[in-house]
Amino acid sequence: MKTYSTQEPTVYDASGNELRIRWDIQEVVTDELTQWSANEAICSVFCNRSQIIEAIIGSVYDTGAEIALINNQADKPEAYAEYQAFRVLAKEIADNWLASK
Repeated sequence: MKTYSTQEPTVYDASGNELRIRWDIQEVVTDELTQWSANEAICSVFCNRSQIIEAIIGSVYDTGAEIALINNQADKPEAYAEYQAFRVLAKEIADNWLASK
């Protein structure tokens, strides 16, 4: 999900049992104010690697969208390539969180 903030968000934000993971953090400047936008996934701090990856991917693609991309990869190779690149990013984000613990 896309989130917005007036302060620059961190990639990982653990509070209690909740872990918020953010990526694609961008500063958005308008005439009136400066905001930050980011994609965000939420899971438990106790999640394992596959659960974190699933939360990240699930925040962008629901199960039906994933199945459609997989089944239609021949017809939509660009969309499928974007999905595969996002899967790689999700794995990197999960690995970085687990390495930081």
